[in-house]
Amino acid sequence: MKKGVFLYLFSLISVLPAFAQMRTLTGTVTADSSGAPLPGVTIHLKGSTYRVATNPDGTYSMNVDGTPELLFSMVGYSSRELKVGPAMTRLDVKLQSLSSKLSEVVVVGYGEQSQQYTTQAVSVVKAADFSNVPAVTPQQLLQGQVAGVSMTNSSGLLGNASLLRVRGTASITAGTQPLFIVDGVPLNDGSYNTAYGGGASLNPLLEINPEDIESMTVLKDAAAAAIYGSRGSNGVVLIATKKGGYRQKTQIKLDYATGWVSPAGKIDVMNGEEYVGFFNNYITKVTGAAPITPPAQTTDWPSLVTRTGRNNNYALSASGGNEKTRFYIGGNYANDESFVIGNNLQKLSGRINLEHTANKHLRIGVNFTTAYTNMDRITVESGTLAPYTRGLQNTPVTPAYTADGQYATPTNNVLANINLSTNKYYTRRNTGNAYAKLNITDYLWLKTDWGMDLLETEERYRRSSKLGSTGTAGRAIWQDYKWLTTNSVNFEKRFAETHYVSLLAAHSYETARYDDIRVTGTGFISDLLPNVGSAATNTGNATGKAWGLESYIFRGNYRYKDKYLFEGTLRRDGSSRFDGNNRYGNFWAVSGGWIMSEEQFIRDLGFIDYMKVTASYGVTGNDRIGYYDYMGLYTAGVDANYGGNAGLRPTQIRNPKLSWEESRQMDLGLAVHVLDNRLQVAVNYYSKHSENLLLYVVVPSTTGFGFATRNAGEMRNRGVDLQITGVPVKTRDLQWTTTLNLGYLNNKVLSLPPDNRDDEGRNYILSSYNGQRVLQGHSLNTFYLLRYKGINPETGDPEWYTKDGKTTSTPAAKDQTIAGSAMPKWTGGFNNTVRYKQFDLGVNFYFSYGNKVMLTEFKELDNVYKNVATNVSRDLLNYWQKPGDQAFAPSATSASWKNGNSFAQQSTAQLFDGSFLRLKTLSLGYNVPAGLLNNTHILSGARLYVMGQNLWTVKSKHFRGADPEVSQYGTNAQVAGESYYSLPQPKSITVGANLIF
Repeated sequence: MKKGVFLYLFSLISVLPAFAQMRTLTGTVTADSSGAPLPGVTIHLKGSTYRVATNPDGTYSMNVDGTPELLFSMVGYSSRELKVGPAMTRLDVKLQSLSSKLSEVVVVGYGEQSQQYTTQAVSVVKAADFSNVPAVTPQQLLQGQVAGVSMTNSSGLLGNASLLRVRGTASITAGTQPLFIVDGVPLNDGSYNTAYGGGASLNPLLEINPEDIESMTVLKDAAAAAIYGSRGSNGVVLIATKKGGYRQKTQIKLDYATGWVSPAGKIDVMNGEEYVGFFNNYITKVTGAAPITPPAQTTDWPSLVTRTGRNNNYALSASGGNEKTRFYIGGNYANDESFVIGNNLQKLSGRINLEHTANKHLRIGVNFTTAYTNMDRITVESGTLAPYTRGLQNTPVTPAYTADGQYATPTNNVLANINLSTNKYYTRRNTGNAYAKLNITDYLWLKTDWGMDLLETEERYRRSSKLGSTGTAGRAIWQDYKWLTTNSVNFEKRFAETHYVSLLAAHSYETARYDDIRVTGTGFISDLLPNVGSAATNTGNATGKAWGLESYIFRGNYRYKDKYLFEGTLRRDGSSRFDGNNRYGNFWAVSGGWIMSEEQFIRDLGFIDYMKVTASYGVTGNDRIGYYDYMGLYTAGVDANYGGNAGLRPTQIRNPKLSWEESRQMDLGLAVHVLDNRLQVAVNYYSKHSENLLLYVVVPSTTGFGFATRNAGEMRNRGVDLQITGVPVKTRDLQWTTTLNLGYLNNKVLSLPPDNRDDEGRNYILSSYNGQRVLQGHSLNTFYLLRYKGINPETGDPEWYTKDGKTTSTPAAKDQTIAGSAMPKWTGGFNNTVRYKQFDLGVNFYFSYGNKVMLTEFKELDNVYKNVATNVSRDLLNYWQKPGDQAFAPSATSASWKNGNSFAQQSTAQLFDGSFLRLKTLSLGYNVPAGLLNNTHILSGARLYVMGQNLWTVKSKHFRGADPEVSQYGTNAQVAGESYYSLPQPKSITVGANLIF
């Protein structure tokens, strides 16, 4: 007994020195490239089973003694083995990212996820993918970068919105654009235009500086977008701005670029000599007009309304941080001058992002940007006073100036209209959020976020008395102010090394107030008086409205052995756009994944580095209609007066049953990386079914109203997204990275209300005045037109096809038939980056295939039988003169010119194949060697570059327009692919420099 006690005491005394040497080692593990903290890094004490993991903020704490060796490891990062010094109590470690994209942490709804473990269909575009690309707005940076995302610039007009489709369009007359979210703040995306406000709606991302963007994440399937519930049906684009890095030396960056801009294409109209000859030899026979005498000097109108545009862009930023604080401060000034006169844009913006760790429990931050734009906007782009339109319509025998240098006929002179008028458009925008994160434990934290988007736009126009009457003026101000708050509880923990659980519960409230006021004035004593208040007669009106959205959000993630993945999302939204009984809707998604490369039978294959299959199904919604479409509304004012007394009149029928539009989406995905991650393939199949569509449709006339918003109709989008990334060459001095992304889309309208039916009994909605319909059983943007055959070589008369395929020279409306769709079947991009020593070369293509475009300008440019003489297409020079001629235009004596001017009527003669392949960007850069920079003692990095955009376009040989990339109505997906003198895309050459201090 005594011996046992003695041995016990001896053992205890012998280990006391070891206990005395035990100490606590702390530190932070960060990413080497960005300085961002890395949560979940495993720290293993070699030679034992003792291991810990880093906290969500990258910190760790563990007990050590002596000089042990520690192994730091994390999926997607190179492991590091480090020896702890004998007296060391702190060890900060940086891990280097592997080349694989698996290591990336992607921004998702209300959080972040590792690319390796996500079960969502998301695509990420990093700042490196679009660095130094001159872009007015961020949407342009997505073109050709993401499979399944189709982006069509409405035209070359500065500031216009683009038509962006994520896996097709889930709606018809409700909102059809993705939801844009910047640092957690959903942006306003209303339309703020009047008759003088330009063509398509303004771009909702106009005020964002592309230089401030760190990444753009596109949420494509229901698993990703359902967490945004009522606004996720058309996809979500999350924009994360730059934040700086912890323990990062302050870095100052100056970027400057200047460029020259011209139109990427043109429409050929007749010059002076051609027009005089054609008029005297052809038009006189058609119309009976007297011949014209050639003037001493003709006018080249297309040259007068275009120019070599210029752009200049300055961006200055500073970023960095210490152990507790990181920051990013950026400022930008851009001055863009279009290639068409009267269209200029100046933008000034500033951003500050700041994050501070107050202690181990509390982290606070703020993201804030302010921006101001000053635009010279031409009047409605397709209007008769727009410079590009008039430049093509004016005949070359119409003088621009009188003999004494004054404007000739100023009321109809586009040069006078531009130079004697002002048409200013201003935007002022403040967007940002402030947040606080409270860590209750290492695995449980609370977060509160307060955001705002305060947008004010203003239009001012003034027309000189020299342009008619005694002068006119107008001013309009729109205010769209949004506030939101989100509060969440988050849980993230790993159990027993094999189970990982992440939970989110949140409440969000969002509200916005819209107000506008508009005044006009006529009659000015002098053109020196620019303001509306100086007019002899003033009129004005004002409106205001508001909406709100309350949301309850839940999401759970579970991983077993880091190879079996599960996720569930539920969101309940309450929208003020619906009556109380239908106000709330439930949106949800479930998804799962299997990382097959973690299985031994896949590892045994040897060449597969990573393989994952995923599946998801869920429901998203849409409430983006008018603020009060469910109410019975009345109006007061001038048009409601009775006998000179104030009154009310009904303007909208009540519809308390109006409810949510829903889209059910299924997604199947496969991702495979092989050959040491040098070849990466991702393919997804999806099917999205939208039902209870929010349609603005005809209502029975017995109601006393013509149209109303109703729930009716179904539509389906099916397709495949494919993305292939490869590194064909990788040596010390040379590396070539190439990416091909493809998106295939099949859209079909399954059902529509039976209010309108065509001759074949199919339900339809008339989309526009240019022959486009939403037709049951066919794609959304279906053209319904007469089919033009051509000029009969024996008679010189134009001919068309009847509905049953016979030839006729006198077609009727009943002969219209389906003529194709404006919705592309295939879209995508082919992007290449080659780096050789200090040089880098970027070659990016974008393509669209399988769509039609309607160019209605040719209804005028191919028409000579008009009351007002205008210029015409050069193609008309090829007119029929004798039997056997293969002509473009009919005989001058053809009855078609007299028979309702049938040759120039709307038909497939103005419909063209809109497929194209475009060299989107071509850039060459040179990175100044570090040895030379060290001699400056100022610069730590410098890159010089030259870049071209839209340099080369391959299109159908029969295409007659200036540019196949058109969508006259901007974000209105119901009438895509139409043009009326839309400006072509700009072709530019840019030179620039990036300097890092």
